[in-house]
Amino acid sequence: MTGLGLTTAALASALLAPGGHDRLTPRPAAPPVPPAVTVVATDYHLALPDTLPAGPTTFRLTNRGRELHQLFFVRLDAGKSVTDLVAAMKAAGEGPLPEWATGIGGPNGVDPGATSLWTTVRLLPGHYAALCIIPSPDGVPHVMKGMVSDLVVTPHAVSAAAFAHRPDVTVTLQDYGFQASRPITAGTHEVIVENGAAQWHEIELVRLLPGKTPADLLAWTKKMAGPPPARFLGGVAPLAPGQQNELSLALAPGHYVMLCFLPDAKDHKPHFAHGMVHDFVVE
Repeated sequence: MTGLGLTTAALASALLAPGGHDRLTPRPAAPPVPPAVTVVATDYHLALPDTLPAGPTTFRLTNRGRELHQLFFVRLDAGKSVTDLVAAMKAAGEGPLPEWATGIGGPNGVDPGATSLWTTVRLLPGHYAALCIIPSPDGVPHVMKGMVSDLVVTPHAVSAAAFAHRPDVTVTLQDYGFQASRPITAGTHEVIVENGAAQWHEIELVRLLPGKTPADLLAWTKKMAGPPPARFLGGVAPLAPGQQNELSLALAPGHYVMLCFLPDAKDHKPHFAHGMVHDFVVE
């Protein structure tokens, strides 16, 4: 793998299995107050504006490809380009992104044929890369197949209305776990997801298929053989330490799992192998 070292064994969720919209896939929650942007993913392209105004912006990803895709935003320091980022990821292999690149999240991996949950990102003025780092079944990350775009965020006066909604749950990403301020229950929730850890982390939210367990999901990630035992709904793409997103949830009844696939800085095992996996039931 390249870049963040998202291992094929962990994220080759480039699922060719059928899924998409079916009776097991909840409808995405209504967007919060900030401006909303729907981005379309195909194999291997992201269709999104090349310029957006600064401020909180709510994104969802519609996946029209045959593989799992995400929308991952990386803020680049002045003087750095998307070409520089891709070259650094290629050179780093399993290593981390360079210090001049900051992961600020976005909608995480969603099944082919489905639309992700809404994820709100607070965009600062500057130059960004929008990319997908999930690998194909051949182990090559989608960014290395051209799934990366430039995004320029222009200065903009943000109205108070953009901050008017009130998140009711906070999930703090830790080394290695998810610390929620309260249980996630039925109904609509606005969730702040913040990385309070020393390492980069993410939330991938999946819904287990009937009769399947978290153990089935973790066993499947080892070989990715056969249809997955869950539906991938989205979540929050990788966040650097100190970064946060807001996630809009309106989950249908079912058994859910949130987990982090990113590799550990020391042993390169996925964080879920270190215990960063949490399951909960919505009734």
